[in-house]
Amino acid sequence: ELPQAADISRFPLVRRDIAVLVDENITANSLLVKMQAEKAANVVELALFDLYRGKGLQEGKKSLAFRVLMQDTQKTLTDIEIEQCMLRLVTVLQQNGAQLRV
Repeated sequence: ELPQAADISRFPLVRRDIAVLVDENITANSLLVKMQAEKAANVVELALFDLYRGKGLQEGKKSLAFRVLMQDTQKTLTDIEIEQCMLRLVTVLQQNGAQLRV
């Protein structure tokens, strides 16, 4: 079934990525569930796109990278709205044992 015209936004989609370092026992799915519960209304997709273990990481740690897609159906998102949204998601990750990678 094709989306109805009303479902397609003419405003730009914004992509941001968040890379974090977590203990091996923390699952990507558990973090996604917590981010989904806390996400702003304009987040249209949250997904894991990279998992890395190995060279350059501490023993017992893994790196997870999440893709965040944001869009508003009424207007173009401002930089401030995007940053506030990302800050909420990063805070959720940090509260659940993730360390931001830069």
